[in-house]
Amino acid sequence: MKIAIKSYYPAALALLTIMSASQASATDTTAASGLKVKTSVVEVIGVREIESGKFAQGIRKSKAALVKTSNQSLRKPLLDNLCVAHLAINNMQQANQYCQAAVNTGKASVVSYNNRAVMHYVQGNLEASLEDLDVASHFRQFQNMVAGNLKIVNQHNILSNNDGLKTEEDSSLVAITNR
Repeated sequence: MKIAIKSYYPAALALLTIMSASQASATDTTAASGLKVKTSVVEVIGVREIESGKFAQGIRKSKAALVKTSNQSLRKPLLDNLCVAHLAINNMQQANQYCQAAVNTGKASVVSYNNRAVMHYVQGNLEASLEDLDVASHFRQFQNMVAGNLKIVNQHNILSNNDGLKTEEDSSLVAITNR
């Protein structure tokens, strides 16, 4: 799995690019060809560390803040950030916990649904990924990110449903066609 984080100051935006192992091994693709997740739009404890790639430090700070926070609207951005950080370090059990909690906490958000869709994709659950991206597409924000992720997941879904294109070589077509 190939992972890259990009930070954009001051928007508190981090993009996590994730490609399946078959894509990463088959061809050297650019970060732009992978799925994207986003940290919180709210400046909360630990977000800067996560965006700068200091995942252990960001996770530690975010978890400490989460323990002290009972307000759902303040917990949600911390959960979104913990979801992203655990995806970045490929800790899927913790990513699942935090991505699910982010979706189920407070007001629904495009960030939470998009991030959980990426988690589902990484876990190989394309149907759940498509469902979350469908929900995310109904929000007004970050539609370029959601549309890009939806395109990648749909392409992968089509390839995986086509018996003739299930080999690792054929699945690399996703990476090649997305340049």
